[in-house]
Amino acid sequence: MRTAALNDILDREWAMFSQVRSSRPVQCQGSPETFRSVRGSLFAIWSYPMLEAYRLDLIAAERQGRNLLTEKYARMDDLIEPLSLNPLIEVIVDIETEWQRELRDRYPTLSSFCCRRTDLSEDGSDFAVYLHCELETYGPDTLDLYYDNLKAALDEGRNLAIEALGQLVQAAGYDRIEQAEAILAAEGRRS
Repeated sequence: MRTAALNDILDREWAMFSQVRSSRPVQCQGSPETFRSVRGSLFAIWSYPMLEAYRLDLIAAERQGRNLLTEKYARMDDLIEPLSLNPLIEVIVDIETEWQRELRDRYPTLSSFCCRRTDLSEDGSDFAVYLHCELETYGPDTLDLYYDNLKAALDEGRNLAIEALGQLVQAAGYDRIEQAEAILAAEGRRS
């Protein structure tokens, strides 16, 4: 069930993402494999109820003729009004931004190579703006479950940003996040 839900989400998101026209080029738009790998690493740390709630958000949007990814990028480009004023969005963004800062401090090479900046840029390219605009496309059930997942991780002392990056580097063929950091740092790789 979990794998089927995840694959369905990735299929639906790709169908939407491939139609996005943004003022900024979206690097993985020409690469469905990269898109699936990056998005899949994020969804790998979601619970099945979260996946199912978001999958239902995508289905509902399709039925309404909406493209949630176009809406996210339109929000990032400040072309449309906010899609949601749910107060959980700000709480989630604050938690996740702090996790991104911790990730950047612990794994600076990986962070510079594959993560969004955490400094404010006002052009939609920074992490907080990106996440805020994405969360605005989620339904209330998905946001509630998202927050519950973050709260549980906080209570357990876990950093879900690091866990998601761990999933991504494993998908790229590394054994551990530390191995990927060391290899990329030795190669002098930067984004």
